[in-house]
Amino acid sequence: MDRIKDLEEYIKEYRINRFENKRAYLSQYSSRLSSTFQSKLNVLINEQVNKQKNKDNADRIKLIYLCQLLSSSYTGSYEVILGMSNSKLYLDEKKSQVYWYPESIYESIDKDMEEIEKILRKKFIRLQDSELFYIKQKLLYDDWKLLKKVFYFMSIQSVGLILDSPLRKENELLFLCGNYMDNLKIILHTRGEM
Repeated sequence: MDRIKDLEEYIKEYRINRFENKRAYLSQYSSRLSSTFQSKLNVLINEQVNKQKNKDNADRIKLIYLCQLLSSSYTGSYEVILGMSNSKLYLDEKKSQVYWYPESIYESIDKDMEEIEKILRKKFIRLQDSELFYIKQKLLYDDWKLLKKVFYFMSIQSVGLILDSPLRKENELLFLCGNYMDNLKIILHTRGEM
């Protein structure tokens, strides 16, 4: 376990630089992902409108959420869940969810891992796959932090799309973000006539 910490410490500066470089392009990531994000959001809106048509007393939408799937780093899909539900969130049987691959955020992960492996091999002998996987998890965590920031900006841009839709909504909409089936954090809330 000490070696893992040594590996992590050895690439600390690389991770910091990588994150800062990616953060410098935050607005570009947001604009590149915006169209796919809004198309996924439209899928959710249309699905919820159809569900609400079929039920007179359907609950109103209160939550829009982005969830990291921890399994996606194992499968290499790097997908997240974008969803919409009433105030019950995970217990809402009528919630809508779609998988979304935010390509701009995760597209460089393989190249970054190649670079890290080169850096580590200069100092460490016989790198194990489990050690490299642990380091990859750290990079993916950095990318997730970046995606949460991008989600905040895209949520602000998408409020009008939601408000102008025929969707039945609560007076307050909450945008949440976090790990799937975990305690999600509120990143944005809107109030107004819905």
